[in-house]
Amino acid sequence: MSISIIETNWTWNTGLTSRSATKYIALHHAAASSASAADVDRWHKQNGWSGIGYHFYVRKDGRIYRGRPLGALGAHVSGKNDVSLGICAEGNYTTEQMPDAQKRAIAELLDYLKSNFYPSAEIVGHREIGSSDCPGKNYPLAELKNYKNILNGGELMSYEYDELKRRYAELKEDFDRLRASREPVYQYGVSLPDWGAATVYKLVNKGFLEGEAPDNLNLSESMLRVLVVNDRAGLYD
Repeated sequence: MSISIIETNWTWNTGLTSRSATKYIALHHAAASSASAADVDRWHKQNGWSGIGYHFYVRKDGRIYRGRPLGALGAHVSGKNDVSLGICAEGNYTTEQMPDAQKRAIAELLDYLKSNFYPSAEIVGHREIGSSDCPGKNYPLAELKNYKNILNGGELMSYEYDELKRRYAELKEDFDRLRASREPVYQYGVSLPDWGAATVYKLVNKGFLEGEAPDNLNLSESMLRVLVVNDRAGLYD
């Protein structure tokens, strides 16, 4: 995947050095609802740093700005800068919700970086490898860790899919157990008159009728006719 990255001719206060490895791609937020890449560069220089500490900065409208050079040592996770690349999102995701355009742009950037440069790098939130609340409780961290789903237009994230599979397995187990316990009744159903079979099946499924043999159902023909009439009147729906 090719993406559009806006290049900026940054001026660095001091020289930059190379990163020793890239074990992590760390996701951040700016903790500011509205801020340009130039704003971040100015803030970081005020901290005494060389300049903008992130390698990429993504605006809310989806524009991606290059910060530090790809292989340069960053300034974004204390103690892990030598093994991590930083991506910062404009916004304060402690209180805000991320716009779709920005979320997709970050997903595209992650795909670009993982596909072309750092396939084994782990995608993490700043707070997962450093002492911080960044990137905010509302930051869609789980979704962006599964960025392929966003790019493919999928609505279910992998963790949601796993939960659905687990619930399906539980339901299937319950259904199989129910079917086994009611099987004799269904076998009896083949001898029911056509006009009464559907009603008996419905009442068995709803738990109104139970039994393992015709005698246990205690259904005379007259009673069956009453049940069918009630069923057609919608009393068992």
